Amino acid sequence: MLPPSKGYRGWRAVVIILGAINLIAFGAVIAAMIARTTRPAEQPAPFLANVPAKGQLVESVNLDANRILLRLSGAEGQEIVVLDANTGRLIGRIRLQAN
Repeated sequence: MLPPSKGYRGWRAVVIILGAINLIAFGAVIAAMIARTTRPAEQPAPFLANVPAKGQLVESVNLDANRILLRLSGAEGQEIVVLDANTGRLIGRIRLQAN
């Protein structure tokens, strides 16, 4: 049997290095999956916890994709409140001006 040539040794080193990189990358993917599953999930805030101010009434509710639109009316006039349906986070408030 002939001894391996220098070119063979070079390719062997490349294969070993790339195999080590693959193992490290696979380990990183597994570690990320474990980190995501062990992290506590964010608890969504109650949608109507602080949205309507005192004395405001909810006139209508509309759903669009992952947004909730609330039309509120009160002593200060009417406004539209936009909430994220997944988290309950307040995205914006739009005050409606009377003509």
